[in-house]
Amino acid sequence: METEYLPGGSGGVWRVRLPDGETRVHRPTGAWTPAVHALLAHLAERGLDGIPRVIGRDDEDREVLSYLPGRTLDPETEQPSARALVHAAAWLRRFHDAVRDFRPGALEWRQGLQELGPDEVICHNDPGLYNWVVVDDDFAGMIDWDRAGPGRPLDDLAFLVWSGVPLLRPIPAAEAADRLAAVAEAYGDVAPARLLDAVSDRMGLIAERWRAGLERGDPGTIALRDAGIMDRHLARVAAFADRRAAILDHLPA
Repeated sequence: METEYLPGGSGGVWRVRLPDGETRVHRPTGAWTPAVHALLAHLAERGLDGIPRVIGRDDEDREVLSYLPGRTLDPETEQPSARALVHAAAWLRRFHDAVRDFRPGALEWRQGLQELGPDEVICHNDPGLYNWVVVDDDFAGMIDWDRAGPGRPLDDLAFLVWSGVPLLRPIPAAEAADRLAAVAEAYGDVAPARLLDAVSDRMGLIAERWRAGLERGDPGTIALRDAGIMDRHLARVAAFADRRAAILDHLPA
Protein backbone atom coordinates (compact mmCIF):
# COMPACT_ATOMS: atom_id res chain seq x y z
CA MET A 1 0.00 0.00 0.00
CA GLU A 2 1.07 3.58 -0.64
CA THR A 3 0.28 5.94 2.26
CA GLU A 4 0.43 9.74 2.15
CA TYR A 5 -0.22 11.97 5.15
CA LEU A 6 -2.06 15.19 4.35
CA PRO A 7 -1.81 17.76 7.16
CA GLY A 8 -4.37 20.44 7.92
CA GLY A 9 -7.85 20.79 9.33
CA SER A 10 -8.29 19.28 12.77
CA GLY A 11 -5.84 16.40 12.65
CA GLY A 12 -4.98 15.70 9.06
CA VAL A 13 -5.81 12.58 7.04
CA TRP A 14 -3.99 9.66 5.48
CA ARG A 15 -4.61 8.87 1.82
CA VAL A 16 -4.02 5.18 1.20
CA ARG A 17 -3.72 3.61 -2.24
CA LEU A 18 -4.42 -0.13 -2.21
CA PRO A 19 -2.60 -2.62 -4.46
CA ASP A 20 -5.71 -2.93 -6.65
CA GLY A 21 -5.60 0.82 -7.31
CA GLU A 22 -8.48 1.82 -5.02
CA THR A 23 -7.83 4.90 -2.89
CA ARG A 24 -9.22 5.31 0.60
CA VAL A 25 -9.02 7.98 3.27
CA HIS A 26 -8.15 7.26 6.91
CA ARG A 27 -9.07 9.91 9.48
CA PRO A 28 -8.84 10.34 13.27
CA THR A 29 -11.99 9.41 15.17
CA GLY A 30 -13.69 10.68 18.32
CA ALA A 31 -16.86 10.42 20.33
CA TRP A 32 -18.72 12.06 17.40
CA THR A 33 -17.74 9.40 14.84
CA PRO A 34 -20.74 7.04 15.30
CA ALA A 35 -23.15 9.95 14.78
CA VAL A 36 -21.32 11.11 11.65
CA HIS A 37 -21.31 7.57 10.24
CA ALA A 38 -25.05 7.27 10.88
CA LEU A 39 -25.55 10.56 9.05
CA LEU A 40 -23.49 9.50 6.03
CA ALA A 41 -25.33 6.18 5.89
CA HIS A 42 -28.66 8.01 5.87
CA LEU A 43 -27.53 10.34 3.08
CA ALA A 44 -26.28 7.39 1.03
CA GLU A 45 -29.68 5.70 1.43
CA ARG A 46 -31.32 8.90 0.18
CA GLY A 47 -29.07 8.85 -2.89
CA LEU A 48 -27.20 12.08 -2.20
CA ASP A 49 -24.26 12.55 -4.54
CA GLY A 50 -20.85 13.99 -3.67
CA ILE A 51 -20.30 12.42 -0.25
CA PRO A 52 -17.73 9.88 1.01
CA ARG A 53 -18.83 6.32 1.71
CA VAL A 54 -18.12 4.84 5.13
CA ILE A 55 -16.03 1.66 4.84
CA GLY A 56 -15.22 1.06 8.51
CA ARG A 57 -12.23 1.50 10.84
CA ASP A 58 -8.61 0.42 10.58
CA ASP A 59 -6.45 -1.31 13.20
CA GLU A 60 -5.49 2.10 14.64
CA ASP A 61 -9.18 2.98 15.16
CA ARG A 62 -9.14 5.55 12.39
CA GLU A 63 -12.26 5.79 10.25
CA VAL A 64 -11.91 4.56 6.68
CA LEU A 65 -13.81 6.39 3.94
CA SER A 66 -13.97 6.25 0.19
CA TYR A 67 -11.88 8.83 -1.65
CA LEU A 68 -13.57 11.56 -3.68
CA PRO A 69 -11.24 12.33 -6.60
CA GLY A 70 -10.58 15.95 -7.44
CA ARG A 71 -8.94 18.87 -5.69
CA THR A 72 -9.81 21.37 -3.00
CA LEU A 73 -9.40 25.13 -3.28
CA ASP A 74 -7.56 27.55 -1.03
CA PRO A 75 -9.90 30.36 0.08
CA GLU A 76 -6.86 32.52 0.82
CA THR A 77 -5.84 32.70 -2.84
CA GLU A 78 -8.49 31.02 -5.03
CA GLN A 79 -12.06 31.71 -6.08
CA PRO A 80 -14.38 29.02 -7.44
CA SER A 81 -15.89 29.49 -10.86
CA ALA A 82 -19.42 30.87 -11.05
CA ARG A 83 -20.55 27.42 -12.22
CA ALA A 84 -18.92 25.68 -9.25
CA LEU A 85 -20.41 28.20 -6.82
CA VAL A 86 -23.95 27.75 -8.13
CA HIS A 87 -23.64 23.96 -8.23
CA ALA A 88 -22.29 23.92 -4.66
CA ALA A 89 -25.32 25.90 -3.49
CA ALA A 90 -27.69 23.57 -5.35
CA TRP A 91 -25.91 20.54 -3.83
CA LEU A 92 -26.26 22.06 -0.34
CA ARG A 93 -30.02 22.33 -0.90
CA ARG A 94 -30.14 18.66 -1.96
CA PHE A 95 -28.23 17.74 1.19
CA HIS A 96 -30.58 19.70 3.44
CA ASP A 97 -33.62 18.14 1.76
CA ALA A 98 -32.13 14.64 2.12
CA VAL A 99 -31.34 15.09 5.82
CA ARG A 100 -34.68 16.57 6.94
CA ASP A 101 -36.04 13.18 8.01
CA PHE A 102 -32.85 12.24 9.87
CA ARG A 103 -33.93 13.00 13.43
CA PRO A 104 -32.09 10.49 15.60
CA GLY A 105 -32.60 12.11 19.00
CA ALA A 106 -29.75 13.25 21.22
CA LEU A 107 -26.37 12.14 19.87
CA GLU A 108 -22.76 12.97 20.66
CA TRP A 109 -21.54 15.33 17.95
CA ARG A 110 -18.23 17.15 17.92
CA GLN A 111 -19.91 20.10 19.65
CA GLY A 112 -21.10 17.78 22.43
CA LEU A 113 -24.34 15.93 23.21
CA GLN A 114 -27.05 17.65 21.14
CA GLU A 115 -30.61 17.11 20.04
CA LEU A 116 -32.29 18.76 17.09
CA GLY A 117 -34.36 21.86 17.69
CA PRO A 118 -37.67 22.35 15.84
CA ASP A 119 -36.12 24.58 13.15
CA GLU A 120 -32.89 22.59 12.80
CA VAL A 121 -31.47 19.81 10.67
CA ILE A 122 -28.11 18.07 10.88
CA CYS A 123 -25.83 20.52 9.07
CA HIS A 124 -22.37 19.97 7.64
CA ASN A 125 -21.28 23.00 9.70
CA ASP A 126 -18.01 23.45 7.79
CA PRO A 127 -18.82 23.72 4.05
CA GLY A 128 -15.90 26.06 3.40
CA LEU A 129 -14.07 26.11 0.10
CA TYR A 130 -11.26 23.97 1.52
CA ASN A 131 -13.80 21.13 1.91
CA TRP A 132 -15.20 21.31 -1.62
CA VAL A 133 -14.06 18.71 -4.13
CA VAL A 134 -13.65 20.32 -7.55
CA VAL A 135 -13.29 18.49 -10.87
CA ASP A 136 -12.81 20.34 -14.18
CA ASP A 137 -13.49 23.65 -12.41
CA ASP A 138 -16.89 22.44 -11.18
CA PHE A 139 -18.21 21.36 -7.80
CA ALA A 140 -18.18 17.57 -7.35
CA GLY A 141 -18.62 16.89 -3.63
CA MET A 142 -18.04 17.78 0.01
CA ILE A 143 -15.59 16.20 2.45
CA ASP A 144 -14.66 16.53 6.15
CA TRP A 145 -17.92 15.75 7.94
CA ASP A 146 -16.56 15.52 11.47
CA ARG A 147 -18.09 18.86 12.54
CA ALA A 148 -21.60 17.90 11.43
CA GLY A 149 -24.35 18.45 13.95
CA PRO A 150 -27.64 20.27 14.61
CA GLY A 151 -28.00 23.70 13.07
CA ARG A 152 -30.09 25.94 10.84
CA PRO A 153 -29.83 25.26 7.09
CA LEU A 154 -29.36 28.98 6.49
CA ASP A 155 -26.23 28.93 8.66
CA ASP A 156 -24.72 26.21 6.44
CA LEU A 157 -25.46 28.32 3.36
CA ALA A 158 -23.95 31.39 5.02
CA PHE A 159 -20.75 29.47 5.72
CA LEU A 160 -20.61 28.33 2.11
CA VAL A 161 -20.72 31.88 0.74
CA TRP A 162 -18.21 33.14 3.31
CA SER A 163 -15.38 31.42 1.44
CA GLY A 164 -17.19 30.60 -1.81
CA VAL A 165 -18.13 34.11 -2.92
CA PRO A 166 -15.75 34.88 -1.11
CA LEU A 167 -16.84 37.30 1.59
CA LEU A 168 -13.91 36.55 3.88
CA ARG A 169 -11.59 38.78 1.84
CA PRO A 170 -12.13 41.94 -0.20
CA ILE A 171 -13.49 41.64 -3.74
CA PRO A 172 -15.46 44.35 -5.59
CA ALA A 173 -18.81 44.91 -3.90
CA ALA A 174 -20.76 44.53 -7.14
CA GLU A 175 -19.09 41.18 -7.85
CA ALA A 176 -19.74 39.97 -4.32
CA ALA A 177 -23.41 40.96 -4.61
CA ASP A 178 -23.82 39.21 -7.98
CA ARG A 179 -22.30 35.99 -6.69
CA LEU A 180 -24.31 36.14 -3.46
CA ALA A 181 -27.53 36.60 -5.43
CA ALA A 182 -26.63 33.65 -7.68
CA VAL A 183 -26.17 31.43 -4.62
CA ALA A 184 -29.51 32.52 -3.15
CA GLU A 185 -31.28 31.71 -6.42
CA ALA A 186 -29.58 28.32 -6.80
CA TYR A 187 -30.39 27.30 -3.22
CA GLY A 188 -33.94 28.68 -3.34
CA ASP A 189 -36.33 30.20 -0.80
CA VAL A 190 -33.88 32.76 0.57
CA ALA A 191 -33.49 36.46 -0.25
CA PRO A 192 -29.93 37.67 -0.93
CA ALA A 193 -30.17 40.36 1.77
CA ARG A 194 -31.31 37.78 4.32
CA LEU A 195 -28.38 35.57 3.35
CA LEU A 196 -26.02 38.49 3.89
CA ASP A 197 -27.46 38.96 7.39
CA ALA A 198 -27.02 35.25 8.05
CA VAL A 199 -23.32 35.49 7.22
CA SER A 200 -22.77 37.91 10.11
CA ASP A 201 -24.71 35.63 12.46
CA ARG A 202 -22.89 32.49 11.36
CA MET A 203 -19.43 33.99 11.70
CA GLY A 204 -20.25 34.97 15.26
CA LEU A 205 -21.47 31.42 15.94
CA ILE A 206 -18.07 30.07 14.87
CA ALA A 207 -16.36 32.03 17.62
CA GLU A 208 -18.87 30.72 20.19
CA ARG A 209 -18.32 27.12 19.12
CA TRP A 210 -14.56 27.53 19.22
CA ARG A 211 -14.74 28.88 22.77
CA ALA A 212 -16.86 25.89 23.77
CA GLY A 213 -14.39 23.55 22.06
CA LEU A 214 -11.50 25.05 23.98
CA GLU A 215 -13.40 24.63 27.24
CA ARG A 216 -13.93 20.94 26.39
CA GLY A 217 -10.26 20.53 25.50
CA ASP A 218 -11.12 19.44 21.94
CA PRO A 219 -7.78 18.73 20.18
CA GLY A 220 -8.98 19.96 16.79
CA THR A 221 -10.14 23.28 18.20
CA ILE A 222 -6.89 23.70 20.13
CA ALA A 223 -4.97 23.10 16.89
CA LEU A 224 -6.97 25.86 15.18
CA ARG A 225 -6.16 28.26 18.00
CA ASP A 226 -2.47 27.41 18.05
CA ALA A 227 -2.23 27.84 14.28
CA GLY A 228 -3.55 31.41 14.57
CA ILE A 229 -6.70 30.58 12.59
CA MET A 230 -9.01 31.94 15.28
CA ASP A 231 -7.32 35.33 15.42
CA ARG A 232 -7.34 35.64 11.63
CA HIS A 233 -11.03 34.76 11.57
CA LEU A 234 -11.99 37.44 14.07
CA ALA A 235 -10.04 40.06 12.10
CA ARG A 236 -11.81 39.03 8.89
CA VAL A 237 -15.23 39.23 10.50
CA ALA A 238 -14.49 42.79 11.59
CA ALA A 239 -13.31 43.72 8.08
CA PHE A 240 -16.41 42.14 6.51
CA ALA A 241 -18.62 44.26 8.77
CA ASP A 242 -17.00 47.34 7.23
CA ARG A 243 -17.68 46.07 3.68
CA ARG A 244 -21.20 44.81 4.30
CA ALA A 245 -23.09 48.04 3.52
CA ALA A 246 -21.46 48.40 0.11
CA ILE A 247 -22.40 44.83 -0.81
CA LEU A 248 -25.98 45.38 0.38
CA ASP A 249 -26.26 48.47 -1.84
CA HIS A 250 -25.58 46.29 -4.93
CA LEU A 251 -28.08 43.54 -4.07
CA PRO A 252 -31.42 43.41 -5.88
CA ALA A 253 -34.35 44.79 -3.91
